Amino acid sequence: MASAASTAPSADESGRRRHRLAASLQISPRPRPWRPSASLGQDPLEPAPAPSSVDNEGGGQPLASAAAGDRPAGDFWKAARHLGLQLKDPPPGQAVALLTKYAASLGVSLIFREDRTADPCFPFSVRVELDGVACPAGTANSKKEAKQQAALSALSYIRSQLESPEPPKTPSKPPLGSVSVENILTHEQRCAAVVSAGFDRLVDMTSPYWACKGTVAAVILEREVPGARGHAKEIYELVALGTGSSSCAGWLEFSGRQLHDCHGVVIARRALLRFLFRQLLLATQGGPKGRERSVLAPQPGPGPPFALKPRIFLHFYISNTPKGAARDIYLPQSSEGSTPFRLQAHIRGELKPVCYLAPILRDTHVGCLSASDKLARWTVLGLGSALLAHFLPPLYATSLVLADPCHDPPTLNSAIHTRPTLDRDLGSCLPPPYTRNTLHLFSGPPVAPSDPSPNTCHELSLNWSLGDPDVEVVDVSTGRVKADAALGTPSRLCKAAFLRAFRQAAQALGKSHLLALKTYEEAKAGPYQEARQQLSLLLDQQGLGAWPSKPLVGKFRN
Repeated sequence: MASAASTAPSADESGRRRHRLAASLQISPRPRPWRPSASLGQDPLEPAPAPSSVDNEGGGQPLASAAAGDRPAGDFWKAARHLGLQLKDPPPGQAVALLTKYAASLGVSLIFREDRTADPCFPFSVRVELDGVACPAGTANSKKEAKQQAALSALSYIRSQLESPEPPKTPSKPPLGSVSVENILTHEQRCAAVVSAGFDRLVDMTSPYWACKGTVAAVILEREVPGARGHAKEIYELVALGTGSSSCAGWLEFSGRQLHDCHGVVIARRALLRFLFRQLLLATQGGPKGRERSVLAPQPGPGPPFALKPRIFLHFYISNTPKGAARDIYLPQSSEGSTPFRLQAHIRGELKPVCYLAPILRDTHVGCLSASDKLARWTVLGLGSALLAHFLPPLYATSLVLADPCHDPPTLNSAIHTRPTLDRDLGSCLPPPYTRNTLHLFSGPPVAPSDPSPNTCHELSLNWSLGDPDVEVVDVSTGRVKADAALGTPSRLCKAAFLRAFRQAAQALGKSHLLALKTYEEAKAGPYQEARQQLSLLLDQQGLGAWPSKPLVGKFRN
């Protein structure tokens, strides 16, 4: 499986990584009520406020709780009391989902164990083991109903313990029994749980932006840590989130303060860039504690000065099939003389092949390549950017979880991994260490609300990255932060904001030659930009269309 490093892993590592994607449940997003975005009254180009204590240098949230098998079970009740969730009696059909979500929000292990029962009237018995605590069993005539009853019993047990003056001093000993594979959360389920809990922490159900959850996309960071008995534990953490289903359809601006593409997966990737720039500052200016908490580590040699620490992986979660080639399920498979899966661009509210775009429109209006095209590019160039490439090697995602039940897996795979064709001869023209990284594709459970408010978030986009106090709400029609009256302030994800972050990182690292680059276009120069130009050339040569270039948009300076 592809790692976060710039080089592709071996086949043995890929196979081993695939099996570990269905690992133990260890998720730790911290709940928090929704509040209006703090950025509405702040300059989004300003850096995030400094943390008030050393323990919060990583961005305001712990990276993970301790592994369930390595901490006292009594800590669970302390965390549960601190969380203060109201566990009302749900319908039986929702009990398992609610319990799973509750366990995910606390970062504790959840196991359903089958018990043997001697009661002929209720032949099935299931017991919940929550962070090592065995809850009362549920019995029924079917395994499904027994599991639901066990979840209801666990929720009732948790509520009674939270209402009691003291938590239990010692957990009850879990009964002996076999653990079915279906009772362990898989990789795609864990990703969905992290995204759902993270969104619910940021946006309350009473918020006018609750319906935006239907288009949510996110980047999840997975960290391997030592566990009990020498086995590794995987800890999943939400680090970037975005929502949206459209792009700005207005005229081009040349100040770098307009957010063009507001589709969820594109916004999530830009939020990841903001997170990585913050991690650079944490590693360089945070002292020993900051270097320990940062996901980046110094890298010796002539290349980029930093890289992701070992045993850290990045995963995509996407609610809807990416627009563009991934939705062209009726196109024939690629054959000699045919050119399916051409590049497509959003311009003036329409999605068209780039070869059909009039030059006058392309040069004057906002135009954005489809999400399918951008995913294909990220598998070659990585999730970083031209600015970030001065400090980090290519960062490749390991997997993509798509929660759309109507997507076509072969079409998605072809749209992402076959454009353009990179054989040995053509691949050699990409500057090292750029190469194609194969994403592991999963069909995951959706997190969208079952009854969202209609059309309340069509022209809105939310973004957040780890360290931000709240979500930022962007008006897609203007490409700026939503405002009630006049034109809103620039988004914290716009080009100008990233140019400022680039200069902050260059100053922190003492890179005077980077500080001498005045414009955004000048700062983009380097191996990443060379690889992007070669990739665009290959796309055009293979009849897929040329990647649009707008050099005038990057002529601004802060």
